[in-house]
Amino acid sequence: MKLEQIKTYTPWYVFALFLFQPVLDCISFWIVRLELSSTLTLILRFGVLGLTALLGFLLCDRKWIYVVAAVICAAIGAGHVYALYDYGTPANIVSDLTNYVRVLQLPIMTICLITFLRQHEDAYEKMRWGMAGSLAIILLVTLLAAVTGTEPHTYVDGKGHIGWFNTTNAQSNILCIAVPVVIVWAYERKGVKSLLFWASTILGFGAMFLLGTRLALFAILACGFGLGISVILIDRSLWRRGLCFMLASVLFIVLLPLSPMNSHQTTFDNVQSNRQHIADARLETFGLDPKSYPQTEAEKALWAEALYDTYYYHAYDFVKIFGMERTIEHYDYTSDVAEITAQRPKKLLFGQMLMEASPASAKLFGLELQRFTVGRNNYDVENDLHGIWLLYGWVGLGALLLFIAWFLLRVIAALLRDVKTYFTIDAAGWGIALVCCLMHVYNTAGVLRRPNSSFYFAAVLAAVYHLTKKKETR
Repeated sequence: MKLEQIKTYTPWYVFALFLFQPVLDCISFWIVRLELSSTLTLILRFGVLGLTALLGFLLCDRKWIYVVAAVICAAIGAGHVYALYDYGTPANIVSDLTNYVRVLQLPIMTICLITFLRQHEDAYEKMRWGMAGSLAIILLVTLLAAVTGTEPHTYVDGKGHIGWFNTTNAQSNILCIAVPVVIVWAYERKGVKSLLFWASTILGFGAMFLLGTRLALFAILACGFGLGISVILIDRSLWRRGLCFMLASVLFIVLLPLSPMNSHQTTFDNVQSNRQHIADARLETFGLDPKSYPQTEAEKALWAEALYDTYYYHAYDFVKIFGMERTIEHYDYTSDVAEITAQRPKKLLFGQMLMEASPASAKLFGLELQRFTVGRNNYDVENDLHGIWLLYGWVGLGALLLFIAWFLLRVIAALLRDVKTYFTIDAAGWGIALVCCLMHVYNTAGVLRRPNSSFYFAAVLAAVYHLTKKKETR
């Protein structure tokens, strides 16, 4: 097949990429549920990534971009491998490098999608159709999982509806990206009076509400008010349409007390209250006031003795690896069980303590992923930015931040150049998707190292590039 023939099929390949993601996620879910090998899904993901990279390279008229990207990725990877051996013999270098390839999907897929958009104008429209198709599959799967009672739920206490998908934060990010884009897609076709618009809005918001993550609930508010305000700013005569967007958002926010997230938080608070009572009682047996704080070395020694059982039970792995004294010092002698057991800060502290004892090479290029596993417990941080820093050092984090910042600067430059041209309802939809995605990157580990989630982030960045091109080059 000639190159020109391949170009004609590019939009359909883009469309297929979007439909492929939720389908493969469902397959992955059942592979995990049935305790089968994940080799098949790993091969499929890497195979699609490789095929996409090959097509992008062949179709691109500026192949030097791919060469430069490959050199940068290879250099960081080489530095990472050196850091692993400088720290000690890696426990599982194959698994570690596999994780690195997952991280590389974001820049690779972004560059490829930009190439497809540049080569065929219809690719952008197929991208929006693909986003709608992805959301439709997710909604159907979530319904089937709920009806059949086969979903794992968002929270371990059985709250929240996640469908046949394995990772809560990744699924939250995917929904928060897809929903505003699809709502705008429906709005531009039929307007706010159409069944398509209200179906996509109610079902999209409903899926985020029932998923029950804080960021999904935030996205409902951001989407409704963000799109509503954008419509009014673009054309004040459409203020009634803007209010429709806001109304849809308000309807779900009013129901917040009935959300799975609120129910889960109530249960969690009750458990923490019981734990705190035990810790306070332990301090009181030593004649210490739980609300006070040790000042002198003698007081700190007494507090350490009084807190021994609390830390031994709630932070055993820390005590085992770093020692009781160092652990209590890093927690600043707190007796607050909620602070000691909070998973995200706990995992971050574990990584920071590992990094403190690492050589300079690890600080530049990161630690081995396996070092974050202690027995059956995994202390891989639940924050993408800290995760990239810990696993790929300051060099890896810096490269990634520069990559993302380039797209943000394009948005700013386009708005400064001609706000009336570039500030459209379509752009607002993608903009809200980008904000929600960056919120997930900052607050969770559900994007940059999750190939399904990072694909949608790549799609947002590619759309940003497409929408911020200079008018004369469109």
